[in-house]
Amino acid sequence: MVEEALRCDLALGAQGAVSLPAIQRYVDRLLAGENPPSIKMDGDVIVDGNHRYIASRLLGRDVQVTAGVLPSSMKGNVKLVSQIKVDYTDWGNELLSLCIRPVRYWN
Repeated sequence: MVEEALRCDLALGAQGAVSLPAIQRYVDRLLAGENPPSIKMDGDVIVDGNHRYIASRLLGRDVQVTAGVLPSSMKGNVKLVSQIKVDYTDWGNELLSLCIRPVRYWN
């Protein structure tokens, strides 16, 4: 499903993989009416917010974008977002976010 939603997407990413369970959590939050923070892009390259970007695209929604800077160490990793590996492992993004900010962090 992720691959299908991103097939013709021209956005670029430098992240090697994304976690499908993390994407699902963001989809659930969007469907619940939450507004995610802007993703950061350096030109056409997503530098922060890959999971939020993909969740929004799965739902056919636009994303808010702010300027970001792609670290020079990541420039060799840039590829189409549709080519980023989808990992079925839960990376625990939700648990990490709860440890950092115990209140909903999208608003």
